[in-house]
Amino acid sequence: MTSITTEMGMPSPKPELSDFQLRRRRAAKLTHFFGVDYRELIHDILESIEKGVDEERKRGTLRPDEVESLLHKLHDLRTRQDGFL
Repeated sequence: MTSITTEMGMPSPKPELSDFQLRRRRAAKLTHFFGVDYRELIHDILESIEKGVDEERKRGTLRPDEVESLLHKLHDLRTRQDGFL
């Protein structure tokens, strides 16, 4: 048995998308547009930040405790990123 909307060729209403589904859809669109995956991008960003911290350490613009704190935070971010793979 078919409904009137099916017989008339009208599309049935789409179910509501969850916040997660909306975020995944947006991420997929960005990945397609930019040609790079989020995981690749975040890896490159974290690597760049780590190099910057090392350069600032060598210049003497960061104190040793600041360097240690920043590197610890970068390590935590990398650990979280690896957990999402």
